[in-house]
Amino acid sequence: MAVLAVLSDTEDEAKSTREIAQAMGLEISSYVGWTRAERRLIRALRALVKWGWVAYDKRQNEIGIKFWYNIYWKTELAK
Repeated sequence: MAVLAVLSDTEDEAKSTREIAQAMGLEISSYVGWTRAERRLIRALRALVKWGWVAYDKRQNEIGIKFWYNIYWKTELAK
């Protein structure tokens, strides 16, 4: 799976959905295109979390506008 190939092995190096999309080489120029791609990516990540291949945590952006986002990394099962 392409998503697993770009995920880090540890929580310290975990990536957000935007970082995962960039690592996968997704070039999305419009907001609508990004929204569609992000929804598909999140759907795949949720399935991987459900199956135990990926773990996640919620973080809050501290720079600029404060918002919550998820970070993802591989579990021992996926390594």
